[in-house]
Amino acid sequence: MLKIQFFSLIRILLKRDAIDIPWVEGDTVQSVLNKTQAQISTPFLHKLLDEKGASHTGTIILVNRKNILHLQGLQTPLSDGDVLAFFPPGAGG
Repeated sequence: MLKIQFFSLIRILLKRDAIDIPWVEGDTVQSVLNKTQAQISTPFLHKLLDEKGASHTGTIILVNRKNILHLQGLQTPLSDGDVLAFFPPGAGG
């Protein structure tokens, strides 16, 4: 099982802090993003990814508290029991 945690505006949008997703051999951050969106009726991927499927500048996705920018990006492989955290780009002033 994978634990997906939501933060900031995504947490407010989805009205939940986390969801559990079954882990499947070969899962990557990208495949789990898609599986998570499929289980939640409220669209949220557009807050993290652009129309081409790349991360928006400022999006932070962590796997076990490590930023995927320092791993293999959206192709980072996942293992059973991993914890993912999704933070949309920040804004304000």
